[in-house]
Amino acid sequence: MYFQPLVDIRNRNIVGAEALLRWHNPELGNVSPDEFIPIAEQTGLIIPIGQFVIEQAFSASHHWQSHFMSQFKIAINVSPKQFREDKFVDLLTSLLAQYHINPSSVELEVTEGVLLSGDQIINSNLSAINDIGVSISMDDFGTGYSSLSYLRSYPFDTLKVDKSFINDITVDPGDLELVGAAIAMGHGLNLSVVAEGIETEEQYQLLSALKCDYGQGYLFSKPLPKAEFEALLDAQHKPE
Repeated sequence: MYFQPLVDIRNRNIVGAEALLRWHNPELGNVSPDEFIPIAEQTGLIIPIGQFVIEQAFSASHHWQSHFMSQFKIAINVSPKQFREDKFVDLLTSLLAQYHINPSSVELEVTEGVLLSGDQIINSNLSAINDIGVSISMDDFGTGYSSLSYLRSYPFDTLKVDKSFINDITVDPGDLELVGAAIAMGHGLNLSVVAEGIETEEQYQLLSALKCDYGQGYLFSKPLPKAEFEALLDAQHKPE
């Protein structure tokens, strides 16, 4: 498990993390999630892998909430196959209790791919997740075709603007307008907005001016192993 900081755009403080899975294979080297996640989906291994990710993320979060900030946010990507599991919400509820995690500090990230099938089990799981107080985030916003209708139809709390739009906001007026419109729309729907892939100070300043809520990206930190991430939190919380 690696963790990428989630930063409050107003003051650049780390307020949470996105939990990310990495695989180093002795023979193949570093295997990209783009390669191994689809295979895990096809074979069904994504179910035990997904449970492992949630357990590791909750274990780390419990420690950070105890030692640094009580409302430390943890974002976890959830696959379509996990969402189709009858027992997914029961598992989530059980792990929240086991690791003493406040549901409001957890955010499950879903892409439009989760919603496209229109399966009733997915609809009921989304409602049940919302009912237990866990937040739901629309990941990669702007890269699909029906995001607007989904935002109205499902109980989302957060909008994540895809890094492909953030990349060129300093040089492409069209992208800047689109990002500004996404932020305004998100706020109009009472959603928090996260900008992904912030790499330069200029991008950060523009997003700050647009009143974006949170950001992630290499400007703040690449994804880090737990111990290195904790060192960042430690440095942030040491008295001046």
